[in-house]
Amino acid sequence: MIEKERKANSNRKNTISLAEADIGSIFYVHSIEGNAVECHRLRELGFCEKAEVVKIAHGAMTVCLVCGSKVGLNKLLAKRIFVTSAKKDSAI
Repeated sequence: MIEKERKANSNRKNTISLAEADIGSIFYVHSIEGNAVECHRLRELGFCEKAEVVKIAHGAMTVCLVCGSKVGLNKLLAKRIFVTSAKKDSAI
């Protein structure tokens, strides 16, 4: 079990959770953790690996722009989405 956690952490070296991300910044989805049903639903909403996400607001809900739509996530789901910073010249 510990070895599995180490491998997961090493794959996420330069990532942060969407809950930790700065408001107004552009990110790419790196990975999603959680049970299969939650991961599938998040992907249906547009949070696929390499998808571009803009974090709009943070509070009781994390609000993001993904695939041209605003999506609100609770804190637990936002903590399961890991993102990497996008280049500054990214177009939205």
